[in-house]
Amino acid sequence: MTQHLDIEELQNLLKTVVEETTAITEKLATKASKILSKHEPEKTKDVKLSGSERTALQKEIKKALQESHYSQGIGFASYSPATQEEQDYWTLEWWYKKEDQLQQAKLENYQNAQRFLDFRSFEWFHKPAQNKSPCIHGPYVDYICNGAYTITLAHPVMIRDQFIGVIATDILVSALEKILMPKLKNIKQKAIVINDSSRVITSNDITIRTGTLFKGQSPEQVLSRPCQSFQLVVI
Repeated sequence: MTQHLDIEELQNLLKTVVEETTAITEKLATKASKILSKHEPEKTKDVKLSGSERTALQKEIKKALQESHYSQGIGFASYSPATQEEQDYWTLEWWYKKEDQLQQAKLENYQNAQRFLDFRSFEWFHKPAQNKSPCIHGPYVDYICNGAYTITLAHPVMIRDQFIGVIATDILVSALEKILMPKLKNIKQKAIVINDSSRVITSNDITIRTGTLFKGQSPEQVLSRPCQSFQLVVI
C-alpha cells in the first residue's frame, strides 16, 4: 500500500511540475505578445526589442522566474534575418536563478557566438516556430546557458497570428531529481521517468543514465502520446 501511494504521489508531482511550468510559460508568452504588439504585422519577422520593450519584458521575466517553484531560467528568444542595411540578429533575453538571486545571462551581446550556436535549429525554438504550438524538449545538455542536462518548455510568442519568437523555461534535471528522488527510492522495482520520446529523465537505478533511450515501449506507443507530459514507468 505504501509503495502504491509513493507511485501515485510521484505521478501527481510530475503532473504538477509540468502544469505549473507550462502555465507560467504560456502566461509570459501572452504578456510578451502584448508588450510587442505595436509592431506592424508585416515586420513581425524583424522584431528587435526597443529599450522600453526590453525593460517591460525583463520585468515580466523576472516576475515569472520568482513565481516558479521548479524552473532555473526563463527568457525570450527571437531571430531577425539580415536586410540590406543590417546583419541578422539573435535576441536572447535570458534570466536565471543563482544562490537565491536573479541574474541576467548577457548572451545576446555575443552575436558571433549566437551564429555558432544558432538556436533556430534547436527543437525548443523551431518546433514552436513551425507548429505555432508549445513544446517540451529534453533532457539535453544545454551548451548555451548552463552546460547541464536541461528540460525546456517553450511557448510561441505571436502577434496577430504571426510567430515572432518563443518564451522558454528551463528545468534542470539535477534540480528535478532532488524533488523526485525521495519517492523514487521508496519504489522497490526499477522506476524510470521518461519524456514523450522515451528518453530517460531520471530513475532509481544508477545504471540507467539520463538521456538514454528507454526501450520498454514500441515506437508506435511512443508516437501516439501527446508531447505535453512526463511519464513514470515501473518495471
